[in-house]
Amino acid sequence: MNRQTALREFIDGERSVQTFLRAYLNVTNYYVTKSECELNKGFCDILLIPNLLNFPDMGYSYLLEIKYIKSADYSKSKLQEKIRLAGEQLEKYKDDTSLKTFTGTTKLLKIILVFSGVELKYKGLV
Repeated sequence: MNRQTALREFIDGERSVQTFLRAYLNVTNYYVTKSECELNKGFCDILLIPNLLNFPDMGYSYLLEIKYIKSADYSKSKLQEKIRLAGEQLEKYKDDTSLKTFTGTTKLLKIILVFSGVELKYKGLV
């Protein structure tokens, strides 16, 4: 991402990261990528739905929650707050009744990504 983007592209911060990731994740057709998918009265940043029609043996689906901290505002306490907030959101999203329609029998993995500028400061599973 650092090599492919300009600094001005990060004025919108999180939106720029989401756009870059969606483009990258759509290079193959293993997953259908949905952004800002409404789940349980919230909006998941990225939902990766397995393309079970073409790949029936897919084992996983993914919910990605992306958080962004401006480089000038970065601190360990802000990072921990973003991780906590993302975890709460993912836990809420996973309980949406329509999610099972998208994911079938695959195992749902919930992923948190926190960026500051173009740098990934945290990645983890909930």
